[in-house]
Amino acid sequence: MVMHKKPRHPLHVARVAVQLAFLALFLALLALTALGTGVAANPWLAQLFLITDPLVLVGMLLAGTFTTALLAALVVVALSLFMPRAYCGWVCPLGTTMDIVDGVLFRNRDRSKHAWPHLRQVKYGLLAALTVLAVFRLGVFGWFDPICIATRSFGVALYPMADRAAKAGLVAAEDAGAGAAARLYDWAQGRGLLILDSNFKEGDYGVGYAWAWTFTALLLAILLAQAYQKRFWCRNLCPLGAMLGLLGSASPWRPRVRRRCIACDACRRRCKTGAFQPGHAPSAREGKSRYACLVQECIFCFACEREFCPVDAVHIGSGRPAPVLPQPHVCPGRRALLGAAATGAILGPAFLLDRRTREKEETSPRFRPPGALRPDEEFLAACIRCGECMKVCPTNALHPGGVENGIAGLWTPTFIFNIGYCDYFCAVTRQDVDAGRTGRAANLCGIVCPTGAIAKLTHAEKAKWKIGTAVFDHNRCLPHARGEECLTCEEQCPLPDKAISHQSAAVPNLEWLKMPQDRRHRYEELDSRRQRGERLSAEDEKELAAMPPRIRTLALPYVLRDRCIGCGTCENVCPVDGPSGVRVERLQTREIK
Repeated sequence: MVMHKKPRHPLHVARVAVQLAFLALFLALLALTALGTGVAANPWLAQLFLITDPLVLVGMLLAGTFTTALLAALVVVALSLFMPRAYCGWVCPLGTTMDIVDGVLFRNRDRSKHAWPHLRQVKYGLLAALTVLAVFRLGVFGWFDPICIATRSFGVALYPMADRAAKAGLVAAEDAGAGAAARLYDWAQGRGLLILDSNFKEGDYGVGYAWAWTFTALLLAILLAQAYQKRFWCRNLCPLGAMLGLLGSASPWRPRVRRRCIACDACRRRCKTGAFQPGHAPSAREGKSRYACLVQECIFCFACEREFCPVDAVHIGSGRPAPVLPQPHVCPGRRALLGAAATGAILGPAFLLDRRTREKEETSPRFRPPGALRPDEEFLAACIRCGECMKVCPTNALHPGGVENGIAGLWTPTFIFNIGYCDYFCAVTRQDVDAGRTGRAANLCGIVCPTGAIAKLTHAEKAKWKIGTAVFDHNRCLPHARGEECLTCEEQCPLPDKAISHQSAAVPNLEWLKMPQDRRHRYEELDSRRQRGERLSAEDEKELAAMPPRIRTLALPYVLRDRCIGCGTCENVCPVDGPSGVRVERLQTREIK
């Protein structure tokens, strides 16, 4: 008997098309944000997927931090009441990426033996722990939220890597004499399609971020875990999927299994999320119970209705579902959930104590972007570690932070000034400032922030926002340490009233010290005679004039602390190799307004 491949359900085909469309939209919006194209006028371009994330909405409500833009997530909540995890199967960019990798790498791999049903409990326990941590005003759920993971992985890790690789390839092709590559580069540069390309041809291949390889490794782990189980992350770890599943667990609209079921196990083996389990209603096969669907696990891909079942026993619609046998290994019991919540209740105070201990020790650099909520615990409560502010920063100055701010501060944005600086103009131009057109928001990081952790500032407000204070290291600054002429920091200070000035000082002349000893003795002799009032001969005057003076005047830079806003421009442009001769230092508590 020849088995013919069954036609796909029209909604299954539509789902694949919608998935790819949403993934393309997600990547396009990431690119537009990274390039800064239209973001100032249309912040929703950067925020769309994050403000429609129900986990972000719940986390912000529990933390007492809320913006009206997050109400867009109620659309997904309403959908989930009827189709619990349809968002996971139709919209989520991380889920679509997993499906693509699964289809390319593991299409013909039999993973049905890797059931691991007890792992399903982890996502519910993780959701319970993160909920409790949100009550402690710790936005760490962004570590595990799939939209935040996708935004960080694609925006902060993969997109910059692809950008750098494309630029390096174009340069290599141009060097090899490929005229088309040069024209392509000039075309892309002229349309603003390359990130930070001003020094590109001199070997600076553009933007890069701290923790980028870590984000890449975590994404690969999520994708390659499918070698053992389809959509491993979605089944076992995703807290957003757990929440959506619980919201719609009572939905009457679900896959239903008819009496014609022959209990062949095809639906359980082939379902992406393992939503089908044995029930206890009779089936067409004697002595066997027909299968039933756990609706809180179903992503509504519609593949089961036509493709999986050989007798077409599965139908997606409303009605009374076939009862499912109790599955204690699928849905965690009260004890497990209480244990997870207790874990969150223990970790919350521990994270807070860790942060406050570091605050007292004042070991944290904590250079937050302008507009970041103050005090810092307010910022940590509202920040979801999505990376949008880092992606949009025009100078590549914002990076994911480490644990220097405490464990709860992991991956929150912080400035690294030897890589970039806070652009004084940012979302406005010098012409706008000169013409007085400064009423709109001027900080791109605040414009794209989906939760209000970074407030929008006008140019006047941003120009007064103090990030830190520049301090000269007299052991490294060229004028102070070596007596060399350098006022780069003062020249590049962007403030109209410069925050760096200089004072003249008499210092030993290095050129004089480099002269041979006999020449220095000769100089001292002639100079001493002239100081005593003796008249030197023309030859002696000419000889003395040809020698460098023993003492010279040198401009020594210093910081005007009341003017400095800590933008980091001086540290970034300092020509000293290694650590800069001028560095921004963190604000003391009394300096934070």
